[in-house]
Amino acid sequence: MKKTYYLIGLIFLLGGLFLSCSSNSKSGKDNSKAEESVQKKDSSVVQKENAHAEFLNKFKSISFDTLKVEYWYDTKDKRFMGRELTLKEAKLLPIGLTEKEYYGKLSGAYACYQFLIDSSYIGLIARIPAEYEATTVGLFFFDIKKDQLLKEYFNLSVSFGDAGDAYQRTSWLFRGKNKQLQSFVYDYSSYNHEVEDTTDHTIDVWKNYYLINCSSPKFDTISKNEIRLKKQFKHQLKTVQ
Repeated sequence: MKKTYYLIGLIFLLGGLFLSCSSNSKSGKDNSKAEESVQKKDSSVVQKENAHAEFLNKFKSISFDTLKVEYWYDTKDKRFMGRELTLKEAKLLPIGLTEKEYYGKLSGAYACYQFLIDSSYIGLIARIPAEYEATTVGLFFFDIKKDQLLKEYFNLSVSFGDAGDAYQRTSWLFRGKNKQLQSFVYDYSSYNHEVEDTTDHTIDVWKNYYLINCSSPKFDTISKNEIRLKKQFKHQLKTVQ
């Protein structure tokens, strides 16, 4: 009788050990699958976060109180020369660039600067093709959370001249009230009548002034009051060529 109880106890003991080993083995497989799943997920997240890292690294990080943005034909000012983007990188900019519309060895679009607008956006400043040369400097928005460039952008500087017509835009980026990013814009346009009549030395001139909200991709106009803006930004206007 004792032998019978002993054998029954031994069977239960061995059965328990078998179930424990089986459970551990299964648990190990499940943990392995879970770790593999986490690794794959982490890898995809990192890849997504770094999707535009190489593109963004082309833009030099800067900070400023006030940044004057101005680019002229044949300028000696090297601040907005920038680093030329590849054609693939340049096509990320929402400017409708094609192989037949650029001026440069690679793309005719140049990465200049980047800075943090707020927790949602990075501001990118790039020199981009205009009608004849890359003489326009634009402000672009990069959405940090969505990891993409937005379609809206604003021309901070423009330089153009052809057949008596001339146009130059100069801007100043700065932080206004509540740290809002703003741009004071000065537009100068002229027309030389000598193109039509060599004896007519008349030059018509037009000047316009704007204050733009650059904290959002809407680029809303805050003010077009010429008298007030000329007074408020008189020191900046003295530096215009």
